[in-house]
Formats: sequence, structure tokens, C-alpha cells
Amino acid sequence: MSQEQSHGITGAVSVSVPIFMTMVAFSTIALYNVLELNVIIFATFKRRKGLYFWSFIVATWGIAPHTVGFILKFFGITSIWWAPLILISIGWFAMVSGQSLVLYSRLNLVVGNENRLRWVLYMIIFDAIVLGIPIMILAFLTNRPNPHTSIVDAFSIFDKIQVGIFTIQESIISAFYIYETVRLLGPAGEINRNPLRKLLAHLVLVNILVLIFDATLLGTEYSGNYNIQATYKPAIYSIKLKIEFSVLNRLVRIVKKRELAFSNPSHSSNSHPMSAFTNTISFAAHSGSVGDAVKDAGQPRVKVTELVMGPVNWSENTFRGTKTREVRHTERSMSVLESEVQRAKGCQKS
Repeated sequence: MSQEQSHGITGAVSVSVPIFMTMVAFSTIALYNVLELNVIIFATFKRRKGLYFWSFIVATWGIAPHTVGFILKFFGITSIWWAPLILISIGWFAMVSGQSLVLYSRLNLVVGNENRLRWVLYMIIFDAIVLGIPIMILAFLTNRPNPHTSIVDAFSIFDKIQVGIFTIQESIISAFYIYETVRLLGPAGEINRNPLRKLLAHLVLVNILVLIFDATLLGTEYSGNYNIQATYKPAIYSIKLKIEFSVLNRLVRIVKKRELAFSNPSHSSNSHPMSAFTNTISFAAHSGSVGDAVKDAGQPRVKVTELVMGPVNWSENTFRGTKTREVRHTERSMSVLESEVQRAKGCQKS
């Protein structure tokens, strides 16, 4: 039996009992996390719409067929060679691209630059098409009866390339998020003074953990253990979804509380729009990006600097500004009146 066959690239695997038990453990973890994530999602989301909600659903549901497909393939449960590949292909697209979209959907919480967000989305779509379609075609050609050696070698090489590129893609998104969050945190000595700053620091640590998971996945791929990598991958993706979901929802709850504070009618009549202030990064917590947890885009915008450093007393500032304008207007009126009186006196003397 060739190395490709023993590692499951071209069919069922032939491995030792410890490797077999490891594969079963990873598959079990992935399927259990899918069940738990579904319970958490539908118990948490009240309004089930928006990019964050649907990307999370797609990424979660993609793990199950991807895992089941490899179980059928590696353990030779079915004699229909193409049936497991259909499940693997559907699950792969949903799991990998969905995971990237989950990362993308929360970037607007710390990034106010629409161009940067747009380029991240373009990268996700481009990689899904350029890398996803070829690897699926090569997988079908490799697993059909009596595949050609050159096809098997091409699949093995391209599979390592696509795993590496997708790891880089998720690393770029996580690193970009870490950079923006650290920039908002400011001096390290002030982190413990605000609960949100602690949460932002937690988000940085979570993204670092995600990068470590991606590095271990890349290591299993380039070590030549295709069977381990194929079962380890959905387990890792399910764990990443769980930790990101927990941290993101904490941030969204804080954003929602701040929005409610700024939506008080007594403050909205004379308050200045937040976009008028410079050198701050603002974001709109809208339903298209965070699903159920945040109000529509028509609600007031909240600056990240406002969230980190604390709210401003808008009513007091507005009151002071209004009084200052009234005093200046009165002074100008008195000046004009005095000028008119002096002119009238001059006319009478002449």
C-alpha cells in the first residue's frame, strides 16, 4: 500500500490504533461542538439576520458534513467513492469561507475605514474561488478509481498550498484586528481602569490564540499526516468559533448599552453628530454586521474612543455651548444698538 493510500489521500486509511483513536477523538470533538454551537446560537440570537448571524450559521453547519465526509472516506464505510467527497466539498466551503466571514463581520467594531473592510472581503471571496474550486476538482480526480500518479501528486502539493494561504488569510485578518485593537487600547497602564479596555485586551489574546491554532493546523498539514490534518481541522475550527462567539457577544452587549445611553431624546435634540469630531475612529453597530444584538444603522454612532475612555457629558457641554452662543449674540446686538444710538446723536447735533 502506497503512502498516499495509508494517509487517506486516495481512499481509506491504514493506520495504527493510536492514530485511529486520535482521528476518532478529533471527529468527536468537532461534531459535539457543532451541537453545542447550534444550541448557543439559537438561544442567544433574538433577531436571526445579518452577516454575523448567517456567517456563523454557515461556518458551524459546514463542520458537520466536512467531518462526516472524512469519516465515511477514511474508514471505508461506503463503497460509493464520490459520496463522501460531496459532503467534504460542501462542508469545506462553508466551514473555511464561513470562518473568514465571521472574522470579517466583527472587524467594523474596531475599524472605521470602509476601504480596509472592503479589501478584506475581496480577499475572502477571491481565495474562496481561486483556491476552493481547484482543490475540489483535484480531490474528485484523486479519489476516483485508479487515479493517475501525477493527479495525486498535484492534489498533495495544491492541498498544502491552499491550507497555507487560508492560514495566512485568517492570520492577516486576526493580525489586522489585533493591531487596531492595541492602537485603541492606548497606554498599558490604563487598561485596568475600564471594563471595556479589559475586554479589548481579552480580544487581542483570543486572536493570538487563533493564530496559534492556525499554526498547529499548518504543522500537521506540512508534516505529511493528511489523515490527522483532515480530522484535526474541523475540531480546531469549531473551537475557534466558540471562543470568538463568546468574546464578540460581550463586546456587542457593551456597544448596545452605550447606544441606548446616547439615544435618550433629552440629549438628541441639540447634540452634535459624532462624525463631526476628528482624530477618532467611529463605527456604526448595525444589524447587517452583528445580527441580533445591535440596533439598526439609523441609531446614533458611537466612537470607539468614547467606549474606551468613557462617555462625555453631552447635555452639559451642549448647555454650555448654547449659553455661549446666546451671550455672543446678545453682545453683538448691544454693539449694534449702541452704534445706532451714537449715529442718532450725531445727526441731532448737526
